[in-house]
Order: sequence, then structure tokens, then C-alpha cells
Amino acid sequence: MDRIRRLVTEVIRLSKRMSLWGAGCIAVVIAISTGCSNAADQGSSGVEHTDQPSATPAAATAIAAPATAVPAPSATAAPAVKSKSLIPEVREYTGSGSGYELDGVNVQADYSADKTLPLGVFLPETMIRFEQEGRTAWGTADKHNYITLIKLSSEKDAMGGKFEPGTDPGLLKFKEYDGSRVEGDRRVEAFIFTANKDSYRAEIHIQDEQRDKLLPLFTSMLSGMEYMEKQPPIKPGVFFKVPDVGSSPGNKQALQETLDCIAAWAAKDKEKFAATMYSPLLNDNLQPYLLDNKNVYRFNKLTVVGIPVEGTKRAAFFVEFTQMTSEGYITDSNNEISLLLNKQGEWKIASID
Repeated sequence: MDRIRRLVTEVIRLSKRMSLWGAGCIAVVIAISTGCSNAADQGSSGVEHTDQPSATPAAATAIAAPATAVPAPSATAAPAVKSKSLIPEVREYTGSGSGYELDGVNVQADYSADKTLPLGVFLPETMIRFEQEGRTAWGTADKHNYITLIKLSSEKDAMGGKFEPGTDPGLLKFKEYDGSRVEGDRRVEAFIFTANKDSYRAEIHIQDEQRDKLLPLFTSMLSGMEYMEKQPPIKPGVFFKVPDVGSSPGNKQALQETLDCIAAWAAKDKEKFAATMYSPLLNDNLQPYLLDNKNVYRFNKLTVVGIPVEGTKRAAFFVEFTQMTSEGYITDSNNEISLLLNKQGEWKIASID
């Protein structure tokens, strides 16, 4: 203890000469003396040392202040809040097309209807529609990755599949996300949504190695899904009353040429259609648009515009028709068919628009 008193005395003497040290030096000496005292106690009693809060020196507190506690992360992260809608509204199909950007390239996509349900997706031209276990499927050409839909008409349908809570953070954000399950070499991601007051489940069947590439495309296809009621097929053909054009041979020839064109159009007879055209170039331009598609046409009315139309050298007829696409979409439309006299003095189809 005499040694300690001498140390304190020396520090006080030095502090008077160097005020910059101040009380800090005393605190250091006190810390040293306390440590010595504790060491002496441990040596004499043989009892295991336990730090006492009242003996903690100020200098030690400044050096080893306890850090603010950080809660350890839970073993299982809580699912993200379903804050975004993948399928906010299933709109009525209006006959339009769409497209996607795949690997930096814009790819055309046409409406592709479910064979039994009143729904359809815009299918990229790089993919196909096929049947998978009794359902319509849209996906890759190898049929390993695809989308299917099912109407939840019963509790059995709603519970089918035994989906477990999903873990993909990119899907957990969607309100419609219903979970996931493993199916062979694929994972199935499920989504529940409503269209025209009915409930449906969409399923994305996807292989792990294709997930990064195809999952964004498949979710985009579901997001753009549209509704179309199934309609009975229309009967193609010509179903109008032939208009009166008078007794003029030229008028009758113009009418007959127009009737032949319309009949070939309805029957998709390329040879007869070409025979009514004013030029081969016009035929080449019109056939892909009118005959090479999978539409069905029913012609309902033909009206004479003029033979010739007043103030012009052309004859014209106005035709009204119903068309049904290969996907079952039905619209009513019309075209004006114009004719010009060729070098032989015959009326030939010059335009259809």
C-alpha cells in the first residue's frame, strides 16, 4: 500500500506540472490500484473471481462499453406481405395482339384460348399450345415447362394438389399466390384468381434449371390473361340476297366478278380468288391477309355503291360479313370491294378494304 500512496503522490505532483493529463491520470492509477487489490484478494482466498459492477473503473468503461444488442435473425423468414396483384383484372378479349421481349428481342404473341374455359393467354410464337392431363397447356416445345388453368367449381378442386406455402420472394408478393409443390422434375407454382365472378387456379409447371429464364415470362402471360366466352361456330358461306344492278352487260359482269370473289373468299379457294384479281401483285397481297388465316367468314349483305361510282372510273360494292377466328372470337365487319376495267374491258377486283 505504501507503494500505491507513493504512486498517487507522484501523479498529483506531475499533474500540477502538466495540467493536460488532469484527472485521467488519477483514474488510471485508481484502476491499477484496484486491480492490484483484487489480485491480492484472489491470491489469498482461492475463490473464483467475479467482477463487481461497483468496482468497474471509468477508463475501462470507456474502452469496453457494452454494444447495443442485435436480435438474431429467425430461422425462417416471415413471408412477404401480399401487396401486389399479379392478375388485377381479367379483361374481355377485344381481338388485339400482344408481344414480349425475350433475350432482348421483341416476340409476337397471339391470343390463344383455353379449349374448354372462357380464358386465354397471349402465347409467344416461340411456344406452343398442347393438351396436358386433360387440360389446355401453353409452354415450351418440349412440353416440360408450361401453364395450365382449372376452374374451382367445387371444394375438391380448390383443395386439389396439396400446395405448401411458397418460398420464392418474387412470388410471395403477389396476392394471388397460393403456394408450391414438387412434381417430378418440376416445381408447380399456384395462383388463385377471379374472372367474371368465377374462381380459377393457374399453375406454372417449371424446371429448376429453366426457372430464371421462364418464370418472368410465365407470370407476364398470366398477368395479361383475357376472358372470352365460348360461342358456337358460325357456318361459312354466302347468305345474302343478290342486289339488282340492272340489265347492262357491264353491270352484270361487275356483279358476277364480285360474287365470284366473295364465294372464293368464303371457301378459301385460292385459284378462283386469283382469277378475279386485277393483277397478280394484288392477289399476292390479299391472299395472305384474307385466305391464309384460319378465320371463318359468313357474308351477310352486299350493297351496290356504283357501277361506276359517280365521278370515277371504278365500280364498287359494300359487303358485310361475320368472321370467327380460330380461337373462337366473333366480330362483325365490312369491306368495300372496288373494281377497274382491264385491257380486255372486263371488270376486275382492284382493291378490298
